[in-house]
Amino acid sequence: MTDISWPVWLDDVWAKSPSEEGKPGEGMAAHTWEVLKRLSELIFLRPNLPEMVGFPGLWDSLFWACWLHDFGKAARGFQQCLRDGPRWLHRHEVLSLAFIDWLREILNPEEAQWAAAGIVFHHKDAAEIALRYLGPDESSAEALDSLTGDVGGAVLEGLWRWTAECSPAWIEALDLAGSVRTGRLVSLDEALTVFRRSASVNIRRRLLGLRRWERELGCEKSLVIGALALRGHMTASDHTASAHAGSFLRFPSYQPDELLTRWRLPKNKLYSHQAACLQAEGSAVLIAPTGSGKTEAALLWACSQSYSKKPLPRLFYTLPYQASMNAMYDRLRRKSFPDLVGLEHSRSMLALYRRFLEDEYDRREATRQARWAANLSRLHFFPVRVLSPYQMLKAPYRLKGYEALLTDFFEAAFIFDEVHAYEAKRLAAILSTVKYLRINFGARFFVMSATLPGLLQSWLAEALGSAKIIKATPEVFTAFQRHRLLVQEGEVLEESWLERILREALEGRSVLVCCNTVKRAQQAYGELSRRLNGRGEVVLLHGRFNGRDRLTKERLIQEATGSRSAGRRPVVLVATQVVEVSLDIDLDTIYSDPAPLEALIQRFGRINRRSLKEWAPVNVFTEPADGQQIYEADLVQRSLEVLKRNAERMIDEAGISGWLDEIYQGEVAARWNAAYQEAYEDFEAACLKTLRPFNSNDSLEEMFYRAFDSIEVLPACLEDEYETLIVAGEPLEASQLFVPLSWGQFCKLRQNGLVREGREKWVKIVEVPYSSELGLQAR
Repeated sequence: MTDISWPVWLDDVWAKSPSEEGKPGEGMAAHTWEVLKRLSELIFLRPNLPEMVGFPGLWDSLFWACWLHDFGKAARGFQQCLRDGPRWLHRHEVLSLAFIDWLREILNPEEAQWAAAGIVFHHKDAAEIALRYLGPDESSAEALDSLTGDVGGAVLEGLWRWTAECSPAWIEALDLAGSVRTGRLVSLDEALTVFRRSASVNIRRRLLGLRRWERELGCEKSLVIGALALRGHMTASDHTASAHAGSFLRFPSYQPDELLTRWRLPKNKLYSHQAACLQAEGSAVLIAPTGSGKTEAALLWACSQSYSKKPLPRLFYTLPYQASMNAMYDRLRRKSFPDLVGLEHSRSMLALYRRFLEDEYDRREATRQARWAANLSRLHFFPVRVLSPYQMLKAPYRLKGYEALLTDFFEAAFIFDEVHAYEAKRLAAILSTVKYLRINFGARFFVMSATLPGLLQSWLAEALGSAKIIKATPEVFTAFQRHRLLVQEGEVLEESWLERILREALEGRSVLVCCNTVKRAQQAYGELSRRLNGRGEVVLLHGRFNGRDRLTKERLIQEATGSRSAGRRPVVLVATQVVEVSLDIDLDTIYSDPAPLEALIQRFGRINRRSLKEWAPVNVFTEPADGQQIYEADLVQRSLEVLKRNAERMIDEAGISGWLDEIYQGEVAARWNAAYQEAYEDFEAACLKTLRPFNSNDSLEEMFYRAFDSIEVLPACLEDEYETLIVAGEPLEASQLFVPLSWGQFCKLRQNGLVREGREKWVKIVEVPYSSELGLQAR
């Protein structure tokens, strides 16, 4: 910026308090410039958004809302507060409304209304602003009079000069001349006179008009979508500028050949289903066998959605489990999009902290870097993000910041991996949101799986609309046959089967023992450890280890059985469903509790993964067949019936969808459809049909966390270590001691009097045995 286009006369008017003692605060002009730079970058990502949401003046309203949003901070009381003075009792964004009248020759009345909404709601929701400044008593009017009387004449003149003299040059410098109009302000004399005589009256008039406008938003869907975009752009621009995060990163304009080069994958070596993904415009569904390059196909599809005239704004890669998200984050960062990938889940900061430790940062620096990286993801900074669908659902549940999250979904591409992992009620909420984003936000979706039963395909068709169906050829399915199915009478804890597993281990084979419950896994681990008695390695993995112990175990497992590990060795891995996804491991055989077919297929995927053998045996027991309160009993029993008919044969994944259709028919299909439809309608009524901007919802937030999130507890035996780490200033090290529990499991412990609060009320301590060997041993 040149001197003539920078308001040096306002350098002592601050927007932020000093970041270091002895230094000045951040000037209002400097902060506003950063906010406008962030807005210009978002405009570049989606230049046609005003036409899409049906409000041509969106960029004009947003630009001037960003310009004026902090003008209220020029009040003497606010400036004193930034300089260690007393707390200011007003909302600066309300005072900023008084300056919109200066733009009456630039913005038409509708654009001014939208700009006013962007200004006054950029921090607080509509109800909170109205409660404070639109009350029926005199205190509300007095508050507004006090507010407007706190701005000095010289500062008012400086704000007018800044706007009149600098805005055209700033618009040009930001390359916004084609998106934002310039024009003349009202004269300086008129600006000062109007402010002095009627600023409080004009603010109240604006607030009343906004209250009517906000209440009428629901009458037209496009207005709701446009207003969501308005607040989303405001908060994203302001928060990112305040964090000094720098420019929003853009999705790379890769040609598919560039990705293939990164992967060292010649184009002529692509499978036909991968090549088809290069030609797929819009949403698509891929059905291909495990190991046939579905992830690469999905990324090729994403690149095909981006082209020079309309680059892809954002790519979201969704997965159901934290371990699989962490692994995909590493994979995308290393092999496809270096420095462009963010990670978002409830423990992402801890996952990032571990990675910085592995890169040989000390604990303090690793903590700082992890916090910064996690914060950048929350600020929607990265163009590629790995997350769970539950992070997406924070938007329709209206958790704080939901408008900015939704804004990032405009025209984005989403990859859904492991879609089979969601039960009907959760899948209903996910697919209802998918349909909403497809219709209203122009989002595109890529769903991939080795198996898709007809029931799930029908639900996907409703959500995705006219999606292209891509299937691997029969020859590819045949080429990836690598498992021979064996159905074994009895159950894994019987003496004869434990002895057989023991023999396999002693003969040098890596064996996976998969149990449906943590308790059974702990029992199987104990029996096998006792029998092996140090003659072989046994590892236990389930979901009730704390973060530190689980990381240690996953590293050990990856080293011993990882498909690309140089330190492979025989091991007996006893695990629950956590082994179904995420870990890139390759064992010689499996002995599994009976489970629904789609879960078993995922477990089988950990066996003979590299296809180094012609085939490997996969053993499924007939007992216990009651679902063990994990699965529906009839699903387990129907799966066993199908498996028994196909026992002693090679598994052809091309036929598994047909097997699933056999299982999900009749009463089962009716029950799942009913559960899905009821959940779909409930979610739509509670969340999507009531979705409005400026209106976060505490009751929906609680509903979200109970439905989609777990709670973390601290075993009592680790309480002293936790306190020691907190006192030492190592909160991320301390957070590794927590164990995840579902809400249901937590409530049972609480009902039994086994839960108490720690020194900090949010810390829930459970009086349940815990060890690094066995994990949490719930009673």
